[in-house]
Amino acid sequence: RILKHSRCFSAENSISKQFEEDGVVCLRNAIPMEFVEELRIATERNMKSPGPLCDEHSAASGTAGRFHDDQFLWRRHEECKKYLFDSPVARIAAEVMGCSSVSILYDHLLVKEPGTVAPTPWHNDYSYWHITGEDICSVWLALDYVKKESMVTYVRGSHRWRMLHKITNFSGEQSDDGRYEYSPNNAEIPVDAIENGEYELLGWDMEPGDVVLHHGWTIHGASGNAALDARRRGYATRWVGDDIRFDPRPGTMHYNWVEAGLDCGLSPGDKMECDLYPVVFSSSE
Repeated sequence: RILKHSRCFSAENSISKQFEEDGVVCLRNAIPMEFVEELRIATERNMKSPGPLCDEHSAASGTAGRFHDDQFLWRRHEECKKYLFDSPVARIAAEVMGCSSVSILYDHLLVKEPGTVAPTPWHNDYSYWHITGEDICSVWLALDYVKKESMVTYVRGSHRWRMLHKITNFSGEQSDDGRYEYSPNNAEIPVDAIENGEYELLGWDMEPGDVVLHHGWTIHGASGNAALDARRRGYATRWVGDDIRFDPRPGTMHYNWVEAGLDCGLSPGDKMECDLYPVVFSSSE
């Protein structure tokens, strides 16, 4: 089923230009609350009964709180599938990137409960992904009110670095399970320079229904959720556009997904369109 229309939102040239220049843009009230409320229901269900790709980063690192991380919820929860196909999210991704169509790479639930210490380390998404091309973005949807201090922060313009960096384990190196052992990536993220203020950082207070859209190359990270009275539930969708092709290089998420029974069946160089990565929006439909 391809999304043919939605209650939308049409990306202004200024939004696409900001995305092109900064590698990230915040869009207010982008998603109707009915989808947010349904995704909250799916979130609670998933946290009680997660899928095969779930990571519990706080537990793995032996730190306080709960940092719940799971993928491919849309294949198990009708609310998530409805969000992908019936909300404006796919059209937003396509229009901001300037693509004629987009496929869903995967969806990604990231929950930091109150008092969670575990941070999200500095990284870009592209370094983990089995792709080539430039038309790739993530749309991070706030399911809660999130203060900027607990929100993801982005290094402005870092998408232009096109850095394939050494893989960072979100649960800490002491809990490394070897899933990225064969990654050839060797670039070092300039963490000290970032944290010393040598680069401009972008971040926002978020309200439910707001989204942040960032390029796959954009360096980003987040603190824990130190607040004792506020959850931080974020639901990210990863969108591949016109020029993205399948590249199962060593040390990418593809191999972990195959082990979990999620093999796309594509050959190197294929366009990312298949049952696992369905086309959700096409301007020609």
